[in-house]
Amino acid sequence: MMHKVFRFVVENAVAILLINFILVVSSLFIVRQLNIEVFPDPSPPIVEIVTVYEGRSAEEVEKQITIPLEVALAGMPGLENIYSISLYGLSDIKCRFSFDVTYKDARQEVLNRLSQVNLPPNVSPSINPSPIGEVMRYRVKGNRSLIDLRTIQDWIVARNLQTVPGVATVSSYGGAVKAYSIVVHPQKLIEYKIPLSQVIDQVSKSNINVGGRVLEFGDQYYNIRGIGLIKSVSDIENTIVGYKNNIPIMVKNIADVQISHLPRTAYVGLNRNDDIVMGVVILRKNEKSIPALKALHEKIDYLNNHVLPKDVKVIPFYDKQELIDKVIHKITETAITGIILVLVVILIFLGEVRSALIVASIIPISLLYTLSVMAINKESANLLSIGAIDFGIIVDIPLIFIENYFRLKDEGKNHFQALKENIDQISKPIMFSMIVILLAFIPLFTMKGSESQIFMPMAKTYIYALIFALVLTFTYLLASSYIFLKNSHERKFKFFVILERIYLKVVEKINSKMAILATLIVFVGAIILFKFLGAQFLPKMDEGNIYARVIFPYTISLKKSYENAKEIRDIFLSFPEVEQVEFQVGRPEDGTDPTGPFNSEYFVKLKDYDKWPKNITKEELEKEIREKIRQKFPNFDINLSQYIQDNLDEAMSGVKGENSVKIFGSDLNILTQKAHEVAERIKKVPGITDVGIFEELGQPNLIIQVDREKASLYNLTVEDILDVIQSSLNGRFVTQIMEEDKFFDLVVKFPDKYRDSIEDIKDIPIILQDGSFIPISKVANIYYDTGASFIYRENYRRYIPIKFSVESKDLAGTVAKAQDAIKDVKLPEGYFITWSGQFEQMQQAFQRLKISIGFTLFVIVIVLFIINGSIKNTFIVLLSPLYAFFGGLLFLLIWKEPISVSASVGFISILGIAVLNANIMLSTYSNFIRSGLEKEEAIVKTIREKFRSILITGLTASVGLFPAAVSHGVGSQVQKPLAVVIVGGMFLGTLLLLLFFPRLLKFVEVKEI
Repeated sequence: MMHKVFRFVVENAVAILLINFILVVSSLFIVRQLNIEVFPDPSPPIVEIVTVYEGRSAEEVEKQITIPLEVALAGMPGLENIYSISLYGLSDIKCRFSFDVTYKDARQEVLNRLSQVNLPPNVSPSINPSPIGEVMRYRVKGNRSLIDLRTIQDWIVARNLQTVPGVATVSSYGGAVKAYSIVVHPQKLIEYKIPLSQVIDQVSKSNINVGGRVLEFGDQYYNIRGIGLIKSVSDIENTIVGYKNNIPIMVKNIADVQISHLPRTAYVGLNRNDDIVMGVVILRKNEKSIPALKALHEKIDYLNNHVLPKDVKVIPFYDKQELIDKVIHKITETAITGIILVLVVILIFLGEVRSALIVASIIPISLLYTLSVMAINKESANLLSIGAIDFGIIVDIPLIFIENYFRLKDEGKNHFQALKENIDQISKPIMFSMIVILLAFIPLFTMKGSESQIFMPMAKTYIYALIFALVLTFTYLLASSYIFLKNSHERKFKFFVILERIYLKVVEKINSKMAILATLIVFVGAIILFKFLGAQFLPKMDEGNIYARVIFPYTISLKKSYENAKEIRDIFLSFPEVEQVEFQVGRPEDGTDPTGPFNSEYFVKLKDYDKWPKNITKEELEKEIREKIRQKFPNFDINLSQYIQDNLDEAMSGVKGENSVKIFGSDLNILTQKAHEVAERIKKVPGITDVGIFEELGQPNLIIQVDREKASLYNLTVEDILDVIQSSLNGRFVTQIMEEDKFFDLVVKFPDKYRDSIEDIKDIPIILQDGSFIPISKVANIYYDTGASFIYRENYRRYIPIKFSVESKDLAGTVAKAQDAIKDVKLPEGYFITWSGQFEQMQQAFQRLKISIGFTLFVIVIVLFIINGSIKNTFIVLLSPLYAFFGGLLFLLIWKEPISVSASVGFISILGIAVLNANIMLSTYSNFIRSGLEKEEAIVKTIREKFRSILITGLTASVGLFPAAVSHGVGSQVQKPLAVVIVGGMFLGTLLLLLFFPRLLKFVEVKEI
């Protein structure tokens, strides 16, 4: 087979190079269509259901909304967890499905279940897109009122941006939502003896259209339309609500009609602009960011130039494209540096420029073909899938080819014979190497959970690149060698000759006992390092921003939170490293963020690190910020994270925080008591910061409890009294007013003075049927009380979360100390504690990796046994991965990196190459023994022949990712542990293999073929 391949390539060498050139040029155009993401979305399908239930307490929301929805959603195929939060006026439920279920199927299943649930009248749940898909934040700016700007945002900008392909929704924050208000004067109701319920009923009936089928007059055909919709303030004012002495009483006789706004639930500011209107664009899950962002910018330009009023503009202030551009720059910088380093190493060891350039050119060509395939398959590249590829490993296959070719020429073969015999000699070892490398990637292809979403794209990219490198070796490299290397000969640099001489002298002084002892030391050292390093799930990827959350007391008013937030905004802006601060207080009107007036969030954009005036790290900056905020507000809960990370943490665990302790139970008082006990203990654990309890009790309530017996004495129903309560204190929705294609609420309310104090509330008048009136205190008991602020539930059980962050890189060790600190906390029967967040993900990932890596090693052992025919030989070969793993662990220690999923992937990546190098030495030694050489002579000849090839493959694999191992800045953190393991494992592992493995060859069993 390989003879036919050789003859075909040699006879058509020029054509093959020309075809390759055409493919390269074509790929350059195809790659331009490739989508690049910052980081793969590691979250499973999560469907969030938001239900607004105006004016209801957390307990009522739980009983009437959350629990019925949980019952309806239970038992959905693939449902793994269901999280819920019940709070004032809002229910938020997150259904987390397994990765085997697509988001589309999960969403449809939820919709099917929602159609069958019975909820209170006029309550309708909606599905909220995941905030992980956020790609843009913008400001609607203009010389207009906040009501006008919010109206433009809701009805023009958001509508248009939602037509962009891939956009799931555009949420509105800040400003004031336009509404029509009928401010009823109670004394006028008394004067005209009109009950409030009558006003509400009459206004509602005055805003309708009807149809009357058709009429025919002669030959003409007419549609009948009865027009009665309210079109203006005057229409509302002239609506008849009753009669007195046969004289119509109109709305304008009893009330002031005005264009106002609904009660504000949130404030948004940007830098020194204290109150703005903001829009947030969220893409559908798995949509591609780059084409969507391009289309969004085109749509925004169109809106600014052709649709919006001249004085109104849409101005983006957060654009994910900026982060993508930084990632592309980082990938390009790392890749170019890695390729140059590999080229230098190849040039040094081969000593021949043309061959080095040809071999090194396979790296960009294979990478280009890989990216083209991804673009054709509509796959996305990301920092990890491209930046973590070791170009040295990719070039190992062509290096084996070219190194063996020059060796054959040194033995006296001519150019054609050397190429022909080279194909015969290396085809089987290369195929074996591919099998071993592919087997080593089994853990990556069998990953589950979040780590699968993160590393599967990298594994596929690696495999694409290796396959292309293999194909290019037997086509492009063979054709190029045939045409361009006829008169080429390798040249050993003097320093390499000296290095080889020193190596041989060192190996001669090492005996078998020393090699065994060194191997045992390496084995023990690897175990010690593994235990000492600590563990984490994944390093935090630097996004170039800070996302801060400051929780004020739950009893605080929205206005006071807003004033505090502006002070905290000023603190952020006082740091010269900060470029921009967007802050928001409260929650949006549609309930898409389940929180309250006490919640404040700060999206802090940092300047590029090379522009920072002080020589400090981001971690040091965060520490200074935290201390400065705590000086101003010592008792507030402060949490610093990053924007994408913050959304992801909440989506994965149902809690706003990196990690959390969850105490499950039914009694909120007991849960709160135990939560404080746990929080106090874990605060004292070194490495733990940002500890905070999501308090569930303490919400102050003003209770207006209807006395049914007293109400009956005045012929009042509960609804009559509640209408007065709602209208006087909050505003009673009556109908909607249509303005062209826009709809605005019409509400009936009392003047604001009736909200000033409890005494004013007690004096709110209720108009009776006979025209007399009584104060509301006559038919209701009015008093203060406290209740639940939040009610958290997971899988149908209540719990209270205590969130915390881990400053140290040893997540596993730090959490273990925290678990030990609370182990003697006594819980009532039926109560229990769980740990969620990154710690939980880490545990699950490592458990799965243990199984998959163990299975992979077993398969590799079987393959090695089949090839070598000896258990002893198989385990001798497996000493090479031990050396490599020790090198990787030692370099993690030097780089101060813990064990992580990323580092584990690095160990997986070097497993195949380590096994390959050892097997090459073993097979070469066996061949010399079979040829009649003594063991010592066979060992010497083996190391002489294979020293350069093994050293060059190890060093190229090491230097290929050296730039990634030492890189800093935005986006470099996740790939760093992987790169450090490969650099250390291939460098130190190769040196240990060359030093000690030859002396272990004397124990190899050599069988005659």
